[in-house]
Amino acid sequence: MIIKITNLPVGIHAIQFEKSVEELQLGEPFVDNLILDCKLDKSTHQIVVNCNLTISTKLNCDRCNIDYDKILKSDFTLLYLFDKKEVDESETNVKYLSPADDKIDLTEDVIDYSKLAIPMKKLCKDDCKGLCIKCGTNLNQEKCSCNNEEMDSVWEPLLKLKDKLN
Repeated sequence: MIIKITNLPVGIHAIQFEKSVEELQLGEPFVDNLILDCKLDKSTHQIVVNCNLTISTKLNCDRCNIDYDKILKSDFTLLYLFDKKEVDESETNVKYLSPADDKIDLTEDVIDYSKLAIPMKKLCKDDCKGLCIKCGTNLNQEKCSCNNEEMDSVWEPLLKLKDKLN
């Protein structure tokens, strides 16, 4: 995902990339192709790249343990400043381009933002009911006949405290 910037005039430019996840060496849970829509704003001193990333995944629900497909989206902005001297980029979030640089490579940033788009809690749907803790029935598909009213005796002191407060 390389953008050649030497012959690019000052102004706003729309650029789109479509790459396979195999080509970017993104493993599971990513599938199919990744689409990156960029709006590049070039001025005489800097380049601002606003990116919209769309990628398909096959995830496993953390509550009910079923596999499901989900399209993840991530928006991010990259700032490149033109600078004649070599600068250590690890200390800032801004990237620097020397006059000798003729292109911008977005590949590593796209890989990083793809991985960051994976949710920490993967749910097949927002109101997923999960599995029954006793029999393992998927409560999204059917209702089980387990008695879930029994409470562990560890919680009895808290229930007594709750009753006193009410």
